[in-house]
Amino acid sequence: MRTPFLFCVTLFLSNCFNYVCYAEDFSFSSSSLQNSPFSTGTINQEIVAILNAKENGLLYRSNFEYRADDVETLYKSNNYTPIWIGNAQTEKNITEVLNLLSNAGAQGLNANDYSANTLLQKLPAILQLKPDDNSADLALYDTALSISLVRFLHDIHYGRVNPRNLDFKLKLRTKKAIDIPKLIRIAFSDGTISQLASNVEPNLQQYHQLRSALAVYRAMRSSGLHDDKRSKAFTGKKVNIIQRITQIELAMERLRWLPEMTAGQSIIVNIPSFQLWAIDATDQNNPPVLNLKVVVGKALKHQTPILMADLRYIEFMPYWNVPISILKNEIFPKLGTNPNYLSGQNMELVSLRGNNDGSLYSQVMQGNIRIRQRPGGQNALGRIKFVLPNKDGVYMHDTPSKALFARTRRDFSHGCVRVQHPSALAHFVLRNQDGWTEDRIDNTLSMDNHRQISLKNPIPVLFFYATAFYEQGDKLSFYDDIYGHDAALLSALMKVDDVPDHMLIANEPEKAIEPSHIPTIESFDSQLF
Repeated sequence: MRTPFLFCVTLFLSNCFNYVCYAEDFSFSSSSLQNSPFSTGTINQEIVAILNAKENGLLYRSNFEYRADDVETLYKSNNYTPIWIGNAQTEKNITEVLNLLSNAGAQGLNANDYSANTLLQKLPAILQLKPDDNSADLALYDTALSISLVRFLHDIHYGRVNPRNLDFKLKLRTKKAIDIPKLIRIAFSDGTISQLASNVEPNLQQYHQLRSALAVYRAMRSSGLHDDKRSKAFTGKKVNIIQRITQIELAMERLRWLPEMTAGQSIIVNIPSFQLWAIDATDQNNPPVLNLKVVVGKALKHQTPILMADLRYIEFMPYWNVPISILKNEIFPKLGTNPNYLSGQNMELVSLRGNNDGSLYSQVMQGNIRIRQRPGGQNALGRIKFVLPNKDGVYMHDTPSKALFARTRRDFSHGCVRVQHPSALAHFVLRNQDGWTEDRIDNTLSMDNHRQISLKNPIPVLFFYATAFYEQGDKLSFYDDIYGHDAALLSALMKVDDVPDHMLIANEPEKAIEPSHIPTIESFDSQLF
């Protein structure tokens, strides 16, 4: 049997693409330029003018400011002469590029964004032009082809939207993962232009599987299976083909946003599927997989954020520091009718400052007093808490409300992620921690005293969001868009524009949020009731 959910296996692997070269300079082969009629002259000046203006009127998206550096590098390596026109392989190379652009749908992209039809329609006339009298048209077409190809490859690898504009708090890459101009030059020299798309697509099994599934659903659509009734004969159940295609394309887009990371342990929560996967990819051939049900934040009020963070420590028998929002909206109204409510819930007051004059409400609101729930059977966090410091203050934890895991839809928390079998997750998290055997973990879970364990090696955690998702047994599943993120991404993709690299690539690694050594007030927390 194949390893379940292979996306997780490769998600945090170091993505050292064997087709990227940074160590040496590389130019187009001299043989490709030997018989070129464009070694010098007016066409060079036309190309330089287009590059300086960062505009190409032949394209649907004429402005290429944010892809200009890569296009400039490409032409600089060719002495600012045409790349595609005027050599022995002109028609073959251009046709291969146009095939890539025209088949952008195979990667979940739109061929119109790269002016594929316009470039295809103008090709016959371009091939008939002579360089002496048509330098402007030839320069315009040659650069248009290069710009569209650079855009296409950039979009496949990095995506078309800045995820942070959609409140996806993913870590940014710290450097360019691929050198697009160099890849194009190598493909030109080796005659492998047709392989460029597969060379730059995310190196994730989940992405490859979704791409294959997209081809199947597109074939179904081409066969006229657009609606539920007609698709039932093909799939065995009612399926909205167009909706499924959209879900797959959006899932592929989000996978492009993920940075390359090192191999080892990792934890992934896919929010719409209400599931968690824990992976140890140290052994890439057969990484262990732990699959657990989870409860996530309520769709309307307390959505679990999409983020990447490092699991730094766990707490056995944790305190629950009740957030201000829950105190204000839920606890204090109950205190108004039941003065003994705090003691009944095993809660205590913790003085933070010396001045405790005034009502309990005012003291709590001013930050002089904190209300927390003691460890024990009633504690909202259960017997263990998995802490991944982040600006949203969310974490994973046990829960006394076990019955909710039996439900199909499980968005009931205030934003944190409740784990079905936290002891199994604790075994995974501490498996490489010296001295922490499964027996010791189970014994510690059975005790009543609070204890915090810092991890020797922090574990990357991803709270992700995909409504099309390959799961255990290579099963493609589809989920409801419970938070409306699919709709938001669709809207963003309607505004076709290039994303500047500085929004996708950080100048330096982001500083990790260090864990506190004392219990802190979290901005979100698990549902208490």
